[in-house]
Amino acid sequence: MLEEKDRRALEDIEQRLCASDPAFARRMGSPSVPFPTVSVLCVLSFMSLPFVGLFLGPRAVLVAINATAVVVMMVLVWRARASR
Repeated sequence: MLEEKDRRALEDIEQRLCASDPAFARRMGSPSVPFPTVSVLCVLSFMSLPFVGLFLGPRAVLVAINATAVVVMMVLVWRARASR
């Protein structure tokens, strides 16, 4: 709990920040947390590697690891372009 004087000062700072940098204020105003896509992809890939190796062989494991790496890079590039 802030005192009234401090609360007014904080509101004034927030208003000036919103006026000077609206893109930053928009990003900070939305508390939405994105789905952890990269983490889920990595966990699923890690969990599937023993089965891929058992049924398809060690070369398929390398292909699966490379495919996961490519998909993770694509997700990161897509997020970087979306944040511009």
